[in-house]
Amino acid sequence: MGKYTLRGSPALDARIDADMARVATAVSRLPEAARLRAVVLLGGYGRGEGTPFLRDGVQIPYNDYDLVVVADDLGRQEASVLRAHLKAAEGELGTACGIPVDLCLYTEQRLRRAEPSLLNCEMRWGHQVIWGDPDILALMPRYSFADVPASEGTRLLMNRGALLLDVARFLEGLPTLYEPPNPISMVKFLLKALLAFGDAALLITGRYDIRYTAKKGLVEDLAAEPGLPDARFLIDQYRRAIELKEWAETERLRDFPLRQEWPAVRDYFLRFLRWYEERRLKDCGAAAGDYAAQLRRCPHPPGRWRSLGVNVLTFRQRALEPEFGWLFSHPRLRLFAALPLLLAAAPDRRQAAALLLAAADDRDTVEERFKHLQLRFS
Repeated sequence: MGKYTLRGSPALDARIDADMARVATAVSRLPEAARLRAVVLLGGYGRGEGTPFLRDGVQIPYNDYDLVVVADDLGRQEASVLRAHLKAAEGELGTACGIPVDLCLYTEQRLRRAEPSLLNCEMRWGHQVIWGDPDILALMPRYSFADVPASEGTRLLMNRGALLLDVARFLEGLPTLYEPPNPISMVKFLLKALLAFGDAALLITGRYDIRYTAKKGLVEDLAAEPGLPDARFLIDQYRRAIELKEWAETERLRDFPLRQEWPAVRDYFLRFLRWYEERRLKDCGAAAGDYAAQLRRCPHPPGRWRSLGVNVLTFRQRALEPEFGWLFSHPRLRLFAALPLLLAAAPDRRQAAALLLAAADDRDTVEERFKHLQLRFS
């Protein structure tokens, strides 16, 4: 077991150490360095479960480096300038490290007010501080996984389902939306969807944990979960995805039968999302019926009045379309409702276009519109 991975070598640890040193140096040289408190590594590498990618017998990092840069409380203009500097540093660090580097800005105030989202819980309980105050995240509330709302599972499914749109486009020979067309990237997207099934099911049944070492055992309990569609498929595929994540090899990913497995994963996504949402929306009092109507009736963060403001800023006078109820629903709910329409074997792009306020209902226009809103509200 390595510092950043379960199966990584000392050489891989040294490689990632060097990359983190580059990040720390770059951040410490920013004009705003005196206002910065810490840099925190998140994700798989932050919790010690990152993926060692084996290429030609050499272990290299596989996933992006996800980092949070914590600053003093800043004014809006100061924060905007700092984000621009961090964005420029991302490009330089990505080139130097040979792997994408994401630097997300959090202020101390934002940490103190951090909601119990999946991202924030994973940051709070699975991280490594690579520069600055080692106790910086003690500013965050001490919430538990039981505090994470079930809507976070829907958000996870939406974000992973969005990647399945790329898989479908890749297999049909169309330009992809999220990453350049690469077979290994598409396999990675499919595996992310398989992981999302297990993570969401564990969340809504009160079994969630951030560590895959724990989740590999917890997922077995889902075999007895009433109503869960094809629980054995979920469990077996979840464990398989974890195995490939723990030890990625070029040959195994290149030989993955993507085209053969795609229909089963796409169909299961739609079945699982239906099960998850029926359970979640029933729990918050929304009666069974049309999914979009259920979403509009169910309370959802950040609340009606804040959602009203976001809608007006985003859609202007069209915020009332296609129905008045969407005015008080966060734009993310439009994505929730549109995704199963786009992933269906016979997609309903006309209805999806109406929900997303797309300029036209052809495939490229609707899916590009989905991507634009998903990246903004993911």
